[in-house]
Amino acid sequence: MNERNPFGTGFNFNIKKPDMMKFSKKANKILFIIIGIIAAIVIISNGVYSLNSGEEAVVLRFGRHIKTETTAGLNFKIPFVDSAYIVNVQGVRRMDFGSKMINGVYVDIPEEALMLTGEESRVNGLVNADWVVQYRISNSYNYLFKVNDPEATLHSVTQAAYRRVVAAFPLDAILTDRKDDMQRIILRDLQEICNKYEMGIEITAVQLQDASPPLEVREAFLDVTMSLEDKIAKTNEAERYRNEEVPRAEGRAVAAVNEAEAYSERRINEAMGAVARYSAIEVEYHNQPDIMRTRLYLEMIREVMPKIDRIYFLDSTSGNLLEILHLGQGQ
Repeated sequence: MNERNPFGTGFNFNIKKPDMMKFSKKANKILFIIIGIIAAIVIISNGVYSLNSGEEAVVLRFGRHIKTETTAGLNFKIPFVDSAYIVNVQGVRRMDFGSKMINGVYVDIPEEALMLTGEESRVNGLVNADWVVQYRISNSYNYLFKVNDPEATLHSVTQAAYRRVVAAFPLDAILTDRKDDMQRIILRDLQEICNKYEMGIEITAVQLQDASPPLEVREAFLDVTMSLEDKIAKTNEAERYRNEEVPRAEGRAVAAVNEAEAYSERRINEAMGAVARYSAIEVEYHNQPDIMRTRLYLEMIREVMPKIDRIYFLDSTSGNLLEILHLGQGQ
């Protein structure tokens, strides 16, 4: 049907009126889809979390611990009901005492470095020491919820531990050869405290980075340190000499013992041979005494005469000593 144009002459052609109801339904449908997508994104983002290797998630439901998830990858929880707290339990953490890195530069902290030693022979028993404690999280739930601010707590108990141990050692020992003992004792004490308070922390290392006497006595203690180093060097040298000489002496002793045993065996054999020879002579002597007596006399003369240089004769009447035979060679 044609209608006259109210603003002028002519006619209007057929023009469809827009279907507002249909448009409204489409708009509502799109809106619902958008709201659904947003709701799904929110629910998924709140219900899905990801764990990397070496991480754990402590899952709470209305504040109550229900599990500790250790499986790496995507994990699920009830949205808006469960809470997941992710903790790295594999990485080793570090805590410094006596110095701190600020903008890539270590800055001294005198109140942490200065401590009292067990020195009794000097009025000034103070030492400046820098420490490093390395640790890892061994129980993520205890670390998060058993102790309020575990980092600050560990910092406080570590200071108490190393000050207590340092106070039990003399200054010379701290500066020279007892560092390993101190580190071992502090690590043991720290671990006992962490276990007692269920902090969920495992102490992996305690290191004494640097130890030096106060400036007022540093020069004197440097002399002491050099003397102790000289002592250690001399001790090592003596030990090395001992390790060289003892085997030699033992070798000489073994050789002397072997020589003595050989000499003893030789003398025993010679004695046994002499006994056998004497026994044979004795038998022959009893069988033919005159012949054996003459033979023994001649053997004696044969042995003695080469050793005689001169033969003298003593005149019993005049008492004069007469040389009747000169046997010296070349005389």
